[in-house]
Amino acid sequence: MYRLLELVLLCHGISSALASLDGNCPPLGAVLPAPRHPSSDPAVASAVAAYKALQDERISTGALLNTTAVAVGVKSIHESSLMLEYHHTPAEAFRDPRGAQRVDSDTVFRLASMSKLFPVLAFLRLSGVSFEDPITKYVPELRKLGREARAQTPVWTVDWESVTVGALASHLGGIAADMTTDLAEFADLSAYGLPPRNDSRLLHCSGLLGTAECDRKVFFGRFGERAPVELPFSPNTVYSNIGFALIGFAVEEVTGRSFNDVLVHDIWAPLGMTRSFPTKPDDSLGYIPRDDLWWNATLGFESPAGAYYSTINDLHRFGDAILQNRLLTDTQTRKWLKPVTETSSAGLLVGQPWEIFRTQNVTVDGRLVELYTKGGDVKTYHSLLALIPDYDLVATILIAGEDSGGLDVLLLFSQLVQTLLPAVEQAGKSETQLAYAGTYTDTASNSAVSLTLDDAPGLNVSSWVVRGVDVRTTIAGLDLPPISTPPQNPPAQFRAYPTTVVSDSQTSWRAIPGAPAEEVAALEAQFAWAMPSCYTWAGTDRLTYMLQSQDHFVFKLEDGKAAALELVGYGVTLTRNE
Repeated sequence: MYRLLELVLLCHGISSALASLDGNCPPLGAVLPAPRHPSSDPAVASAVAAYKALQDERISTGALLNTTAVAVGVKSIHESSLMLEYHHTPAEAFRDPRGAQRVDSDTVFRLASMSKLFPVLAFLRLSGVSFEDPITKYVPELRKLGREARAQTPVWTVDWESVTVGALASHLGGIAADMTTDLAEFADLSAYGLPPRNDSRLLHCSGLLGTAECDRKVFFGRFGERAPVELPFSPNTVYSNIGFALIGFAVEEVTGRSFNDVLVHDIWAPLGMTRSFPTKPDDSLGYIPRDDLWWNATLGFESPAGAYYSTINDLHRFGDAILQNRLLTDTQTRKWLKPVTETSSAGLLVGQPWEIFRTQNVTVDGRLVELYTKGGDVKTYHSLLALIPDYDLVATILIAGEDSGGLDVLLLFSQLVQTLLPAVEQAGKSETQLAYAGTYTDTASNSAVSLTLDDAPGLNVSSWVVRGVDVRTTIAGLDLPPISTPPQNPPAQFRAYPTTVVSDSQTSWRAIPGAPAEEVAALEAQFAWAMPSCYTWAGTDRLTYMLQSQDHFVFKLEDGKAAALELVGYGVTLTRNE
């Protein structure tokens, strides 16, 4: 029977992820509290050593190019020091004598498109503005760009009044990708079948490869010649550097200051990011590949899209501040860390401007985990900042080298996630065991709940009796119309998951039912999409009695540990047994 079911799943092309969850459908997000002291856990220490050994081996075998400078950091926002630091300095033959001769967490690298985080954040911090505002509210000159278009039709002109700031922040504006990378500025490419270069049509600027920068005047004089790629908010997400230059213009309009001034004094300085730079710093501070052409490259008006420089340590100060709600309010931060649109990759969503990877093959329980990242690539420099909110982790990767590429950064990050996350998850379970697991009782009402940990997500509600009634065997009777006499069924499986609703002395959890894995797999094999029965998002808080939720667990904390458990819908409070 098992082999037959496996064949059915394979033939239908349906993921068996839910079956690997033992029929559970955990909510999206953290399924246990993030560990507060992950670095002290032996499993994490072993994982850190394993990751370093893996990269050493890749360098020694040539899988990770020995010509590439590498700096990697991982940190919990609850700890003062990095839990993982990894650095590799290429041999002298591959290093430029202008730059740093040893790579560490204070070595400066170019961030490239990671820079896009800063104009979006700067706009979010302004008062009286909205992502729903059309960009023309702040940059009215855009209304005149259509005059340069080939024709006044949707094929050739952008409908700028329909392009919101939020659309630009999430690559949904449909506008052209770039302006300063026009190949004609660097060579006549008629040998490729392109028309002969017409000098009168050149911008005579770029900022790349030693050319002069393009300024704002050039943008407004010529960008109207570029046709739209899609209509705003089309299904096809189109990456655009130009959108972030425009958001920078909007910040300047609202503040009356240069964007770089806002960035340095309002964001970097308060966080102590003293080795972050809006323009090229002193060469001695940064890693420069031998004879590199990109360390000095400038972007002119497009600087907010990819011109900035920073270090592992400074980026961790920035990532910590995001997850600790020190740059935005907690509500603003949660809103910022949400997907906005999808891409043609099933594993990649887009935020503002986050690139959000979704994985189900990292944790032991096989649940969905979202990784909020922003990467950057400018030929020899490649970067990644990653926030993993489920575990309160920040990861940073900066690399540089003539033979390096953007996929090298992503592979370094993927290996980091695969190696480290299971260990951090185990550290969280160890802390949860001490803080929440155990038996809670109230003898006066003949009530008891037992919470245990296993390989599945959340806390297993292994027993649940209230006023002498076994909730797990009678839960099926709580429905509309309700059954007055409780039925007796095989025990249903329940797991408790934390929510984001917390205070200093209480945390709110929800007890979510599951189903036998075999039944779930057989059902889902009949559908054309993955996990069709996973409806926790629509099923939570649905059963109520006298306006109180049946699935609502509230832990009362003393010194960070649960001392009591209130079953809100049942009107009883249980004391945790010692």
